[in-house]
Order: sequence, then C-alpha cells, then structure tokens
Amino acid sequence: MVGHLGNGGSTTPALAAMIAGSPLVFTQFAIVEPRSTAIIAKDGSGIDKVQDLVGKSVAVNRSGLGEFLLVAALEKHGIDRSQVKFVYLNPPDAGPAFAQGKIDAWSMWSPGVDIARTEYKAHDVFFEGRDLDFLIDFNSYVTHRKFAEENTAIVHAVNAAYAAEAQWATQNAAEAEALYQQDANYSDAVRASLLKLQRRWELHGVNDAAFLQKFQNAADWLSQRKILQQKVQVKDYLARL
Repeated sequence: MVGHLGNGGSTTPALAAMIAGSPLVFTQFAIVEPRSTAIIAKDGSGIDKVQDLVGKSVAVNRSGLGEFLLVAALEKHGIDRSQVKFVYLNPPDAGPAFAQGKIDAWSMWSPGVDIARTEYKAHDVFFEGRDLDFLIDFNSYVTHRKFAEENTAIVHAVNAAYAAEAQWATQNAAEAEALYQQDANYSDAVRASLLKLQRRWELHGVNDAAFLQKFQNAADWLSQRKILQQKVQVKDYLARL
C-alpha cells in the first residue's frame, strides 16, 4: 500500500495534474477552519492593504493556493492582475526570497505564513479567513485510479483512519499543535500562534453531494480565471467508493 495513497495536498494542483493526464483520483477531502492562508508583507514595507501591491512582486505557487488567493484579492479590490508581478516560487524558495527582500509580498498558507510573521516581522495584507467569503481550495487525499478500483476496502479503511485522526486533532488542539511543531520544526512562538486558532478539521467523502457542489464551484472559478487551464468536471476525478 505504501506509495499508493497520498494525503493533505491542495485540490488545485491535484486537479491541474489530473487534467494534464496524471492517473489520479480523489478519495476524500478536508476543510480546516479557521482558514489562515494570507498575503503577507514585511513590517515597514509600506504594503498594508491590497491596493499597495500595485507595482510590487508577490510570490505564489503556480496553480495553487497562493496564486488563487492573490487573484481573488486583486479581483475583490478591482485591481487588474497585470498591475502586480506574479513571481512563481514554491515555498522552499519563496521563504528565503521573502526573508532576503527579493520579493515584496508572499501569498502562503500555514505554517509557512505563521513562521514568516514571527521570524521575518511580517503582517497580513489579505487574510483568507477574514477577507474571502468563499472557499476555492481544499485539502485532498488521492490515489491512482486503478488502485482505487482494485482495492476499495483498503481505501475505505485509510479514509476512516484519516477521519479518526482529524477528529482527534480537532478535540485535542494543544497535543496536535505540538505534533505539527515537532514535524515541521518551528518555534514555540509559531506553535502558540497556531494554537490560538483552535483549528478544526472537517472531512468530506467523494459521495458528499453538498461538498462536491462547492468543489465544482471552486473548479469553475479557477478555470474561468485561467488558474486551471480548462474547465473541469470534478465528478470525473473521484474514486468510486
């Protein structure tokens, strides 16, 4: 089973890979509340609101959560995306670039955004949980289509284990945040900032019609804005469970 099941990744790059031909399907989804992804800038940079991003460079991950959040922020404030320089960097490269002042702002999720606030003296310019009233991206669990077809019982068992973990993490925030800290090796100050959020995990299956409508709306939003390069029917990329 090792290597056949993946977890925790963003739905947007997963969809991008799927429509490009990767033989993957979704097996389960998760929403973490409150949402903490943000566009941040350094204190004293003069960038305090979205309008201040005009003419500036912002690091985002291509076809991922960072890019969509920047697109949504600019759209909400009536700013054409051509007025902001999108710098496509994955988090391991974007973090040092932000720290060294090679980019003006960074669109990032937890814990990277929380680490940057603490270690690089940064602040929120646009905060997803406060400033965006809809969800465009979700955590996802994926596997190969053939594996899902041939090992339905295993996929069900893994989904149930993830659901139990999610419930435990929600009910035991302090212990869960300590484990996340141990895995990611960030400071106690970052752990404390995340603990204040009291993060809650909500899992949704591939047969959850209400969730799938939200996911389809998100995919439509992304394709309309060319973050996803074509229209997607999410039902075509679900494991049959």
